[in-house]
Amino acid sequence: MALSRRDHAYLEIKRRIVHGELAPGMPLSEVELARQIRTSRTPVREALSRLLEEEYVERVAPRGYFVTPITVTLIQNVFEVRRLLEGAAAARAAEFADPAAIARLRALATCEYASEDAASFRKAAEANGAFHLAVAQASRNAIIVDLVRHCLDQVTRFIALGIDYAPLQKSASGEHDAVVDAIERRDPEGARAAVERHLDGSSRRMMDALIHGGTYAVTVSRAAAVGSIEAC
Repeated sequence: MALSRRDHAYLEIKRRIVHGELAPGMPLSEVELARQIRTSRTPVREALSRLLEEEYVERVAPRGYFVTPITVTLIQNVFEVRRLLEGAAAARAAEFADPAAIARLRALATCEYASEDAASFRKAAEANGAFHLAVAQASRNAIIVDLVRHCLDQVTRFIALGIDYAPLQKSASGEHDAVVDAIERRDPEGARAAVERHLDGSSRRMMDALIHGGTYAVTVSRAAAVGSIEAC
């Protein structure tokens, strides 16, 4: 079924935000977005309203919409929510995953990349996201899947800012294997603990790469970020 103009505008603007084509703090013009997407202003306005609810954009009166800044608090909150959601998903997967789901997890567990190779890193990041989404899907809980997908979109935003690869050289593959091992042996608490350990390490490495790796688009607080937008 063909997408409505509103849904097309929503998905396209969100894609551009998630992948960094619309940078944090960037002003958003309804007229310009409508021209780029080749639609009218009405579906763009409706899309921005939906993205406002999802906190991908902010509205600063009287200046209009801006891409929501990425803050330290946002990064911390995303990983905190992921820890809760994905820990629960892994525990459920250990109870409900069938052999086909476990085989898929095993196939997706490897996320190797070449250091200082941006293309290789992006490919590994996509594979990493596919693994985490597959764990959520193995839980057989559609709401968990949707929420994990939303969190992974935020992580894609963080990665799109540009990262110094050196702090992230430690492969996630072994940690992923530990999650799959626990799911395969039907150990819910072991699976939960393996995911929590993995995400705790990922959070520390991501924070270090973003904050100390020369990525200046990350601000300390939401208030500082909004103040910066208002000053533009």
